[in-house]
Amino acid sequence: MEKGKTKTGFEFEIDPKAFDDWEILEKLNAIDKGNTNLAVDVANAVLGEEQMNALKEHIRAEKGKVSITDMMASLEEIFEACSAKN
Repeated sequence: MEKGKTKTGFEFEIDPKAFDDWEILEKLNAIDKGNTNLAVDVANAVLGEEQMNALKEHIRAEKGKVSITDMMASLEEIFEACSAKN
C-alpha cells in the first residue's frame, strides 16, 4: 500500500495495483475528453468506499455540503501523488 497525505491533511492509502486496470484507464481517458461524471467511478474504484466516505467528511463544510471543487482538487492531488510514485 502506498500512503500519502493531501495539503489539507487527508491521509490515504492506495493499492499500487489499483491503477493497473484497463477499465480505470478507459474512464480516465473519458474524463480527459470531458466526461467528468466518471470521476466518481474512478475515485470509488481507487479509494474504496471507506476512504471515499472519510474524504467526503474531511471536505464537508459546516453547512453539510461537499464541495465539488474541493473534492476534485483532493482527488487530483491523490492521483498525482500515486502516479509520481509509479
